Amino acid sequence: MREEYDRAQLLDEVWAEPVTLVAPRYGLSDVGLKKLCRRLQVPTPARGHWAKVKSGRGIPPKPRLKAYNGDPRHLLKPLKVHRPRSGAKELVDERLAAVIDYEHDPTHLIKVPIRVTRWHPLVAATRDAFQAGYIDSRGLPLPGGKGLHIAVSSEQRPRALRIANALVRALEERGYSLVPGEHHLDVQMFGVRLSLSVFEATKRSDYVPSDAERAAKARGDWMYWPRYRYTPSGRLEIRIGGGYGGSVKDGAHQVVEEQLNKLIIWMARRAVSILQFREECARAEELRQAQRREALAQKAVQDAEKEKLEALKVAALRWQQAQVIRSYLLAMENRAVGGFGVNEKQRAYLLWARAKADWLDPLVAAPDPLLDQEIRIPY
Repeated sequence: MREEYDRAQLLDEVWAEPVTLVAPRYGLSDVGLKKLCRRLQVPTPARGHWAKVKSGRGIPPKPRLKAYNGDPRHLLKPLKVHRPRSGAKELVDERLAAVIDYEHDPTHLIKVPIRVTRWHPLVAATRDAFQAGYIDSRGLPLPGGKGLHIAVSSEQRPRALRIANALVRALEERGYSLVPGEHHLDVQMFGVRLSLSVFEATKRSDYVPSDAERAAKARGDWMYWPRYRYTPSGRLEIRIGGGYGGSVKDGAHQVVEEQLNKLIIWMARRAVSILQFREECARAEELRQAQRREALAQKAVQDAEKEKLEALKVAALRWQQAQVIRSYLLAMENRAVGGFGVNEKQRAYLLWARAKADWLDPLVAAPDPLLDQEIRIPY
């Protein structure tokens, strides 16, 4: 099983020494350690903290560590990667290796035509859904329904649809399918669902109202001015899982159309990493269940032993009670004999009492017709 980070220890370390000294212990840079602390919700000293410590003035106390409420996967330490020796190849999951070999083959290059003669039904439905769509927070049009997630300007929409059409057809040729997701269509790869989105970057600037808007406001008309204005950049990007699983984007040397094979490799990497995590969790769960079964078996043996011990204690107590009764009856009989002798009433009582002592004694098989009865009282 993968180890988890000790959040309390990390808190103590980053408040005892600067991150530049703590980071090498975790194999990270100081920036990487701060990112790790943010993911683990471990507060770090503010800028200038160590200068205050050095001067001895106004040192803030170490904060209390709050309960973690983030993604449980962030608590896991990364798997230790054994670097291969020189000349040795790094091991790659065979599922991912097959995808990489296929996509690197020049005969499988994905091409985006300038003019589309055959639209994929799902892409065509997404294209038509723009007529009943809406706009996002940046003012870019979005398609209605649950089609492909395309957030681009109207000028880049034809290009984005051509790219989506070529990509969807290539994915289906490779045996991957599009399935309904929570909000949009997802790609199912190796049984893992991956979200895809075609995104256009925008430039943000402060909103400057027009003269007409200023005049309307001066007349007392109700006006709403957004805080920012977003200007489409014309640069497209295809994101996997909102960008967390990788992306390809327009660059100085390559456009998105030339990187669709690379995108599929990124998707495979993401899918395989999720599969490996699931498989690791399944192995950990299987180990936990095996440990649980073993513990339950040991507990059953222990409970049986405790039950035998309780029965022994009950038997010993009954034997002790029987012995006390017999000693008491013997003393009673000796006293009666020393006086006027044992009368009939006392003799009957002694006979009855010794029978009860024999019934109590586990070493004597002496059933009692009355005490052995199980009397049930009806409600």
